[in-house]
Amino acid sequence: MKRVELILVLLLAAFAASLVAGATGMNYSDQYSFGPGFVPLNAGVLLLLCCGLQAVRVTKRQSEPREEGDAPDVKGLLLAGGIVAGGILAMSLGSVMLPIAGIVFLISWLVTRHSLAMSLLVSAATTGVIYLIFSIWLNLPIT
Repeated sequence: MKRVELILVLLLAAFAASLVAGATGMNYSDQYSFGPGFVPLNAGVLLLLCCGLQAVRVTKRQSEPREEGDAPDVKGLLLAGGIVAGGILAMSLGSVMLPIAGIVFLISWLVTRHSLAMSLLVSAATTGVIYLIFSIWLNLPIT
């Protein structure tokens, strides 16, 4: 594991552990709804799990021989930065669902290489599910 990857995984794991530790003193739920500890506890546990999986993945990758052509994916990094910047710009204009739909569409089309029709379908379905969860089920206002 590269030093940078190790530092990142350790920092993320420490952050996740602090989320879990802070959330243990809060109510997870009550008889009517989620409690204040629901989101931080679940996010912390999932982040710890992801850190562990990433550590295993990187360790496994190191045991395999490296090819000479392995280079950082600068194009992908720039694409991801552009997607995030576009989402932030759209949210600053007052929309939340539009940037989510746009980001999911661009990731589906440009990163996972789905067809244009499939990317539109994935974007619409994902945005619809997010709307149902937050606006209908949790009754949280999203604009």
